Amino acid sequence: MQQAEINFANFMNHFQTEENCRDHFFKIRWANGFRCPKCGNEEYTFIKNYGRYQCHQCRHQASITAGTIMHRSHTGLREWFMVIYLFTHS
Repeated sequence: MQQAEINFANFMNHFQTEENCRDHFFKIRWANGFRCPKCGNEEYTFIKNYGRYQCHQCRHQASITAGTIMHRSHTGLREWFMVIYLFTHS
């Protein structure tokens, strides 16, 4: 999504669900595809109940928000995205 085309209505339409937000953040966080932070393996399984990515090789579980301001937050990504949008467009 280009910044020039983002208004609040477009934002809300684009990021309607947690899954939309997670998919967008995944593309930003792991632009070249997932790589396990522990062993570097590229194969993973998404564990929906925990919202984590588990490495097929070492079974390390990685969170998409680890190491970010959203780390260990119980607030959903959609709410975080909305706060970031409002903060950066005020």
